[in-house]
Amino acid sequence: MKILKIFILFISLTIAGEVPFKIGESLKYSAEFNMVPVGDAELNVTGIESINNIETYHVYFSARTRGLADQLFKIRDRIDIWMDKSEFFTHRLKKDINEGSYHKKIDVHFDYDQSIAKTETKEIEIDFKARDSFSMFYYLRTIPLEENKVMSFSSYEGKRIVHYNLQMTGRETLRTPLGAISCKVVRPFQDGKNLFKNQGDMQIWISDDERRLPVKIQIKMKFGSMTLLLKKVS
Repeated sequence: MKILKIFILFISLTIAGEVPFKIGESLKYSAEFNMVPVGDAELNVTGIESINNIETYHVYFSARTRGLADQLFKIRDRIDIWMDKSEFFTHRLKKDINEGSYHKKIDVHFDYDQSIAKTETKEIEIDFKARDSFSMFYYLRTIPLEENKVMSFSSYEGKRIVHYNLQMTGRETLRTPLGAISCKVVRPFQDGKNLFKNQGDMQIWISDDERRLPVKIQIKMKFGSMTLLLKKVS
C-alpha cells in the first residue's frame, strides 16, 4: 500500500508539473563542528531565470560562522546555482568561498547544446547533465527514493569531472527544532569508496513526507564531523 501511495504521488506531481518546493522557500540550518555550534547556513529558492534561453530555478546556499568560531576561523561562503526547471540538472554554478585565509571564486557555465562546460580560463567537453551537491538535493526531492537502489550522477565544478553514486541506506527519525521528523537516509559514494578526497563521508536525511526536505546534512572529515540541521522553513 505504501509503495502504491508513493507511485500515485510521483505520477500526480509529474502530471501537474508541480514540485515539493516553491519560489521563496528558505531553509535555515544550524551548523555544528564536533557537536559544537559554530554558525548558520541557508538554502534559498530565489526565483526563475533564463540561462541560454532555458528556464531555470535560481538557488543559493550561504554559510557563515558566528561567535568564537568567527574569531578563530571566519567562514563566509556563498554558492549560487541555476538548475533546469524540468529536470533539475545544473546550467550554471557560481562559488564565492571565503574560509579563513582561503579564498576562491569560480563560475562554471554549461552549454549542453555544444556539450561543453567552461569557466573564464578553461573549457572541457561533457557528455552528461551535471548535478552538483545542491541541484542533487533538489532533484532527490522530486523522485521516489527506494532503499538500496543505486543512482549514478556526474558533476563538474571547475577542476575535474566527478562521477558518483547515491544510495538510500535506511530510515531514521530525527529530533530537530521543528520536532521529530521521519527521514530517508541517503549516502553519496564513488567506486564503492567515500566520495571526498579527505577520506570523509557524507549522509543526507530527507524528510519522508510530501515536502521531502533536506533535514540534516553531515560530513565526516579527517578531524571531526560537520553537521547542518534544519531549524526553520519559510
